[in-house]
Amino acid sequence: MNILHLGNPFFLQDFRQLGHDVKWAAYDSMADFVLSPYVESMHSLSVQFPARWSPDLVVVGDDSGPPKLLGLEALDVPLVWYAIDSHLHASWHQQYAAVFDVICVAQRDWVSRYRVDPDRQIVSWQPLFCHVPEDGDSGCLRDTPLSFVGTLNRQWNPERVALIEGLQRRYPIAVGAGAYREPFNRSLMVLNQSAANDVNFRTFQAMACGALLVGERIGNGFNDLFQDRIHCALYDRGNVEQVIDLVEHYCGHPAEREAVARQGYEAVMACHTSLHRAQAILQVVATAPLHGQIRVRRSRQLQIQSALALVYESAARTHLQAVERTPDGTRKQYLLTVAEQYRLLATTIRRQLDRQAAA
Repeated sequence: MNILHLGNPFFLQDFRQLGHDVKWAAYDSMADFVLSPYVESMHSLSVQFPARWSPDLVVVGDDSGPPKLLGLEALDVPLVWYAIDSHLHASWHQQYAAVFDVICVAQRDWVSRYRVDPDRQIVSWQPLFCHVPEDGDSGCLRDTPLSFVGTLNRQWNPERVALIEGLQRRYPIAVGAGAYREPFNRSLMVLNQSAANDVNFRTFQAMACGALLVGERIGNGFNDLFQDRIHCALYDRGNVEQVIDLVEHYCGHPAEREAVARQGYEAVMACHTSLHRAQAILQVVATAPLHGQIRVRRSRQLQIQSALALVYESAARTHLQAVERTPDGTRKQYLLTVAEQYRLLATTIRRQLDRQAAA
């Protein structure tokens, strides 16, 4: 099958491993088809396709940004979206969902928000995952009792900053940002804190690297995936005392710690890799009556365009807000240009819908 993978290429190598011809399109020099940083059409992308190559399936990986490729909704092949950042973008994600036939939502509590046209859409919970072999236990010496790797921004996540600072005053936690595999492989335990009650990538990455995950009690389907004291060790949000108690307990009971870490590793490798998610997507595409659903989608372009107008209006506002925080220069001009593109798109759609309503 020919698969066009857009946005974040979560499943690029997995689809290829499963025997499919996959092309990645993105604003990235490593992509098979390099997109413009500006808004462009599916037609402008299709001229890059090799001779006699066209997609049988389109998969969009959430890249936490508004859509810049226009015209997906008119395609006559299945459209799949793997949506991740619901807690950040639910307001426009709910509108953009109208474009797709199959929607995989990474956060269970948000699934119902994406089911906007239920008689033609398949919407399911598909949790996040680890990437193999990038995420894995390298077998190196674990000489760090506890580590944390993540963004520390007091404005975006003051509770995380307070937790880490509280721990740093009491316990020698190793704190970093960016690359996580080496520090996770050197750690006995990895601390995780969720931005917004989300079961995040760190959950799966820490376990895949063989460390004991020390994570929050967050709900959102977590207990359907992993069990406290069996696959991980859980603490109440923001509770520094509980974190210290857990760390000291497991430092003092190495056999118990190693058993829990091993069970967490085995659970992730058995069910929660990117390959598992790619297989789940392909299973739906292979078994669901998508041809009929595609016909319904293509017959409901007025409703979809109305939803897209809201998406583009939101994107225009977001870019204009970024303009206000950006000093004069090429970056500011770029943001202004893209904001204007979205504004014009929304205005054009509104006018077309008004004309059709008046006809």
